[in-house]
Amino acid sequence: MQSATSRSFCMALLATAICFLAPLARAHEPKPETLAAFGHYREKTEAHMDADLLAGHFLYLDRFPDPRRQEILAQLHRGEFYLEQLHTLDDGHNIHVPGGIIHHWIGIAFLPGVTLAQTKSVLEDYAHEKDNYFPDVRQSRLLSQNGNSSEVFLQFYSNAVVTAVFNVNFASLTTDYSPTRTQVRSCSTRVADVENFGTPNEHELPPADSHGYLWKLCTWWHIEEKDGGTYIQVEAIELSRTVPFAFAWIVNPIIRNVPKTFLSHLLSATQKAVAKSSLPKRDIGSIAPAAPIPPAGWDRKTQPGP
Repeated sequence: MQSATSRSFCMALLATAICFLAPLARAHEPKPETLAAFGHYREKTEAHMDADLLAGHFLYLDRFPDPRRQEILAQLHRGEFYLEQLHTLDDGHNIHVPGGIIHHWIGIAFLPGVTLAQTKSVLEDYAHEKDNYFPDVRQSRLLSQNGNSSEVFLQFYSNAVVTAVFNVNFASLTTDYSPTRTQVRSCSTRVADVENFGTPNEHELPPADSHGYLWKLCTWWHIEEKDGGTYIQVEAIELSRTVPFAFAWIVNPIIRNVPKTFLSHLLSATQKAVAKSSLPKRDIGSIAPAAPIPPAGWDRKTQPGP
């Protein structure tokens, strides 16, 4: 009884906080220093990725000592996901983002009996992402393509605590490192909040009226074919607004958990879409998504322990 009462109290308090924050959520766009900090964080993150590649660490788990790496591999081969929150550091120090929060997560899955080509074809099938990633993606289309570079439009839908819909343009670049290793990098070039979703009055908000739930988003897919299948790894950094200090303790944990859920959905939907594309039609429908596992946190600049 006490537990139920506590939950009801927390939900009522959360509802009150959301109602209080609603008027504050408008007329809010990222300041130049916020965007500059995100750009710096992105540059440092990509520099660490480049360093990993030079060290022979294409997948994140390649950094771990063998006992821990084998443990993660066993989990992946059981059909589980590896999900972890990361924090890119600058010379051992946190990167301060004034007026914003950077969410940085990584997720890995293993697709048995699947080739890199099959996986890559799903990730680059932009016209059908609205089908493969529904309900998180409601619209998708390829705007232009020049070699390995693409301009893509996606409409994201989120119903975590509050419903939020975003129209996002991405610049995507595919890099084939070898016949068995490919990276697909996508970073947003435009993000617009959508009001009155699904109604005749659906429209984009101007930047000055942004809610600030999503300002920037970058994803890096690492695809590697080996061990009788293909590993898919997605690393994402997202920029969103902060909330007033008085409500940060209740709202921030929810905001920070959304990217983790987003990554889990990405892996599960990709896993299912690739399996569908590689099986006979009569076998489609028998594929269940894997369940994520929460590992301990780890910073890129920290040497992983055993």
